[in-house]
Amino acid sequence: MKKVLTKAVAMTTICVLLLASCGGNSQGGSAQNGTSSSGSEQPSSSSQQNTNAQAEYNFTIGTSATNDSAIGKTMRYAADLIEERTGGRIKITCYPDSALGSDAELVEGVQLNNVTMVIGNTAPQVTFVPDLALFDLPNTYNDITVAQTVLSGFTEKMASSFDGTDLHLCQLFPTVFRYMSCNREIRTIGDFKDIRIRTMTNNNHMAYWNALGAAATPLDFSELYIGLQQSLVDAQENPLDIFLSSNFYEQQDYVINTKHLAFVATILMNQGVWDSLPADLQATLNECFAEIGAYATQTAQDAEAENLKMVEEKGVTVIELDEATIHQMREAAAPVYEMVREAVGSELVDEYLAAIDAAA
Repeated sequence: MKKVLTKAVAMTTICVLLLASCGGNSQGGSAQNGTSSSGSEQPSSSSQQNTNAQAEYNFTIGTSATNDSAIGKTMRYAADLIEERTGGRIKITCYPDSALGSDAELVEGVQLNNVTMVIGNTAPQVTFVPDLALFDLPNTYNDITVAQTVLSGFTEKMASSFDGTDLHLCQLFPTVFRYMSCNREIRTIGDFKDIRIRTMTNNNHMAYWNALGAAATPLDFSELYIGLQQSLVDAQENPLDIFLSSNFYEQQDYVINTKHLAFVATILMNQGVWDSLPADLQATLNECFAEIGAYATQTAQDAEAENLKMVEEKGVTVIELDEATIHQMREAAAPVYEMVREAVGSELVDEYLAAIDAAA
């Protein structure tokens, strides 16, 4: 069972890691804690320290996702790819499982350059970059391939939305659809009524589930298992790999393919660190980020069929909603579309929806 990581503990962890860093420089947000990128403990040997000291830049990357999830695997892939492509000039230490804090704390850490990079979902990042609410529009996709086509063209388009935030947008990419899991059977739109569903702290997400008749309940991911176990919430929504790796099947009876949102992820870097890098490293990193996004999508898609099978093997019933119900959910979400238009502007929303129609 995951232990709850309070904000105070998270920020203390960051400080301790920074004080323990080896061979870092002021531009890199370096940290070492005697763990490998896979999270297994390693001795803090002098040879390991000397290897890190040879790098021009020692970066850290954090995520709230579990180590074995698609995002966790993508983080490790990113660290290995960047080290290889830069000839060891950049070395990255990975911290999964909220080791450096919650979603919001990680973004704050990147802004302060206590953490160099973060990889995670756009939803909790809306507080920092309001235009990311664009990706909160519910029931827009039926196919992840369409989302991949659209988002690959929106990374550059969204870059200016990060101006003045101390965050540099490295890449936007989808992985899979988010599924709802619940202890009650959901087959019609009326079945959502009064279900207490955990959401991220995101007004658009909360408004969506409330519009369906559920009771949206924001909760940090690190507290979610306990929340389900103690019946503080009845339901949650996440990709299947997170459902499995977090053992939510121990507390949930049904998984419902709501296709309410594609899991849209970002890779963010501290803007000052990015600006400090020489042009050749920036060019190499941009090539890496495109490959990392493609890897993440492919890895998640390859695992999807197996994940569905594993969910059923855990004794959880998988429910596929019919098209009529999905359509009703989209209609019920009309107030959310208006919220997003007010937040980001109708021009950006219309451009995004037009891109989805064209790709479909």
